[in-house]
Amino acid sequence: MKKTFLATLVVTAMTANANTYPDLPKGFKDGGGALIGDVVYVGLGSLGEDFYALNLAQDKADWEKLPSFPGGERSQPVIAADNGQLYVFGGLQKNEKGELQLVNDAYVYQPAEKTWKKLLTRSPLGLVGTVAATKGDKIYFIGGSNLSIFNGYFQDYTAAGKDEAKQKSVMTAYFNQRPQDYFFNTQLFSYEPSQNRWYNEGALPFSGRAGAAVAAEGDTLIVANGEVKPGLRTAEAARATFTDKGISWQALPNLPNSATDVPQEGLAGAYSGFSNDYYLIAGGANFPGARQQFESGQL
Repeated sequence: MKKTFLATLVVTAMTANANTYPDLPKGFKDGGGALIGDVVYVGLGSLGEDFYALNLAQDKADWEKLPSFPGGERSQPVIAADNGQLYVFGGLQKNEKGELQLVNDAYVYQPAEKTWKKLLTRSPLGLVGTVAATKGDKIYFIGGSNLSIFNGYFQDYTAAGKDEAKQKSVMTAYFNQRPQDYFFNTQLFSYEPSQNRWYNEGALPFSGRAGAAVAAEGDTLIVANGEVKPGLRTAEAARATFTDKGISWQALPNLPNSATDVPQEGLAGAYSGFSNDYYLIAGGANFPGARQQFESGQL
């Protein structure tokens, strides 16, 4: 049996009484998912416009195909659940010219009616590489690529056509930059579904990053690792605590080195969650040696 790589199922699989679940009907990557009650929802990415649901509480349950997503095929969307509904924000999809572009639209799926609805709103910031967690009546968003810079890269690359020299020039200009020059999002922002409003919750206490691992439980939210520029990760982690006076942040220890003491590169695209008072992180990817090259002056 294959393991679906959602934080919910990662946490379940790592407990003492691990369960196995049926394979998805199709291979799945670059999409997203969320848990509502005992039902896990996954979709988009390599699934195209498809969404599936699995009831974890039912013995021998199988994946149920849901109505197709109306916003078109896209990868790396932000998917979250709040108040029994499933929300899809942004992602990366091709425009009418065939250019890959960041989009910042929003949709909601209502499980009881099995219907999708486009929301009359849009994210104030780019939503590729962004991660989200629900706390109370808000969905909180962390990190993500800069919409203008990311879209500009794909526009320039498409405009280069089949000219390899121009393609190389575009790639060199984009990839050979300092982390801060990518202008990754450094603000914590939130969306309140009941009011259909976005809020600036203040500056994050760490550099902008994409693909961080984020999980929330109670009044705690933990952000681990992420990409600080294309090809370069960070091993840093931080904890946010929600109080009546606002949100406070505390630095946590870096992710440890390997068992053979190979320096920790950090992860991007990892999944995380809480289980029995432990914070767990799994999956993700990095580029061994990238940190050493960067610290030696190679961008």
